[in-house]
Amino acid sequence: MPHRDKTLIISSFAHAYSHACILSIPPLVLLLKEEFSTSLTLISLIITISGVLFGVGAIPFGTLSDRIGSLKVQLIGILMAMASCIGLFISWDLLSFSAFLFLLGLASSTYHPSAFRLISTSFPKNVGRAFGINGMIGNIGQIGAPIASAFIAYQWGWRPVFLMLLGFGIVLCMLFTTIHERPIEGRSGSIRDIHISKEYLLAMLVTMTAGLAYRGTTTMLPTYSSLIYGKDTFEAGALVTLMLTTGGVSQLISGEIRDRYGTAKPLFAVSLMLFLSIMALPFVGYYAFMVGLMVFGFAYFAVNLYTNTLVGEITESNLRGTYYGITFFTRFGLGFMAPFIVGALSDIYSIDYLFYIILSFVSVFMGLVTVLTFLIPRCHAPRNADTIPDPE
Repeated sequence: MPHRDKTLIISSFAHAYSHACILSIPPLVLLLKEEFSTSLTLISLIITISGVLFGVGAIPFGTLSDRIGSLKVQLIGILMAMASCIGLFISWDLLSFSAFLFLLGLASSTYHPSAFRLISTSFPKNVGRAFGINGMIGNIGQIGAPIASAFIAYQWGWRPVFLMLLGFGIVLCMLFTTIHERPIEGRSGSIRDIHISKEYLLAMLVTMTAGLAYRGTTTMLPTYSSLIYGKDTFEAGALVTLMLTTGGVSQLISGEIRDRYGTAKPLFAVSLMLFLSIMALPFVGYYAFMVGLMVFGFAYFAVNLYTNTLVGEITESNLRGTYYGITFFTRFGLGFMAPFIVGALSDIYSIDYLFYIILSFVSVFMGLVTVLTFLIPRCHAPRNADTIPDPE
């Protein structure tokens, strides 16, 4: 296997790990509440802060990847996550648990800007396929982590969950010793050198509004399906898994389409799919509702892929990590506001109006995408593309 492809696969395993670290926590909420004799509100707040750090940390770590390289930053993140898991396993009170969970959120924030920088500068001819593979493997972590976490916690308690994550981190560290990237040549940029073009600003707003719609949907979906369709907790949770599975397939397909047809037309097409699926959801029966969610999941992850490749097309390579850090913050850091906004409005107006609230985000999103597609340069490869050479 060419070294560049091997690097992509191993780095993509780290993608799955970064999501697994975050998504292993929600199934433990009730056990943590009992362990530390606290309220669901406080536990939820602690998890939310960790999630915000997952987004906020992407900016400085993106800049760091421009300076020292992407793989080094990813390895730093894995080591930080392993230290966090040890701390969480031995945590003795709610304060120590919170501190180590915040560190875990920060550790997980290292991955996306550094990896996206690596992919966008290493695959000038088939960047869509590379992002698709990376996204699909990342989705495996999103799907598998909550299931594995719930099973382990049910059998042996919540602390062994962090031994599982520690074990995966050790394996990843061993794999990372087998790959490398070319040393950075020339002057790396800093956040002061960032130029916010019209295209980049629109791409940030697109990714933010899509993130708000997605995070609001996944957070409230179990409650909505239980109250509106009378489904139990297991069936309600399975809907989120269905969306993520469809999203993994979507990224492989969308990556191939991007490499053949560029970004503008495919981005508009999947954005329209996303908009129409959300518009239909309040009016359909349960099985049509499931199909609508699959379309939404397919479209959302395709939008992510197209915006990720677009950022690589319109930004300078020596600042690529910083640009991706800002983009990731708008998607995940600001996206974590969605549960509060959607939850509060559903409380005021009733859960029946959930997808009308989501539709307000998606309507803004669709308008932004329409403008953006007219501005996207007709290019397929990132500027100033570097490559990871195979070992001699």
